[in-house]
Amino acid sequence: MKQFIQRPLLAGALGLAFLTPAQAVTFVLNDVSTGGMSAQQLAGFQAAANFWSGKLTDNVTVYLDIGFNNLGQNILGSTSSNFVTTSYSNVRTALQLDATSSLDHTAVSHLQSGSALTFMATQGDGSSRLDNDGSVNNLSLGMTTANAKAMGFAVGTSTAAPDASIVFANAYAGDFSYSRVGGTPGNKVDFITVAEHEIGHALGFTSGVDDIDYCMAPRSGSACGISNTASRFENDWWYEPLDLYRYSAPGVADVRVGGTPYFSVNGGITSIAAFSTGTEHGDGWQASHFGPNQVNLMRPFVGNGQSYDASSRDLAAMDAIGWDLAAPVPEPQTWAMLLAGLGLVGWMRRRSA
Repeated sequence: MKQFIQRPLLAGALGLAFLTPAQAVTFVLNDVSTGGMSAQQLAGFQAAANFWSGKLTDNVTVYLDIGFNNLGQNILGSTSSNFVTTSYSNVRTALQLDATSSLDHTAVSHLQSGSALTFMATQGDGSSRLDNDGSVNNLSLGMTTANAKAMGFAVGTSTAAPDASIVFANAYAGDFSYSRVGGTPGNKVDFITVAEHEIGHALGFTSGVDDIDYCMAPRSGSACGISNTASRFENDWWYEPLDLYRYSAPGVADVRVGGTPYFSVNGGITSIAAFSTGTEHGDGWQASHFGPNQVNLMRPFVGNGQSYDASSRDLAAMDAIGWDLAAPVPEPQTWAMLLAGLGLVGWMRRRSA
């Protein structure tokens, strides 16, 4: 199995200025490969973009640089997104104004009130505490520019200044299967699955827990441009819209590295899917993913011969962070019944084996 990674690129300030309601997502793909991508590679990437265009109805244009380059060992693809920042209050207002589905209304009704977030957080020395002191990290959020557009913020990107750069590994170019016709061979990785996954990161399936995981002790804070104190994470933004739905128990918002966090849109009452918890100090997978033990597009790896698109859990996450879906996904109470039913089926199968 080969691992996905996601890396943020840069951040700028974002004011509160909303665009008109949404109708359809357009992707502008700019091939920046040396020598250009092959026709098969371009067709595979276009198929991935078309998948998301068919699922999301926001009237925004997402600009993506795409290509092949040299990446680290066992890394199939990498997404570097441009980020913008604004206050939590602005994000909550944007999500409230953008709410269209039943899941949206459930999610925004369970967002924390007030201007400052309260959550369980990892400190610079690796300890954890209930962080409710109203510091910058409680007041501000960062988000990909594509995600900001989905919420209705006015963000200026273009082919010259794209929303994200998505690069695939030259080393594995021959290991990809670029078409799903006839299925994915057992010795190949489905390129369309990988491309859909990386676009998902550009759209906002990201977590600031990854940055905390990287910048906490024993690594020197200077490597991240911050102090070496236990409070090194207090004076800047670290968290992102998806982190608003990261819980470890009912009523316990939890952005710590490690632990057992899960995705919930009703204040932690219902777990829709587990999150990964950090490469260096968590479960070994980047926190900007669902957990590895359930088949979702946004889990941290894809195996040879596997081919799949976004699950209803992936789409629920996109819905919660501001994207509008062409078709609704189950509401939280339905998730609870579905998960209980799946557990019962699994128990019955084991019993009869």
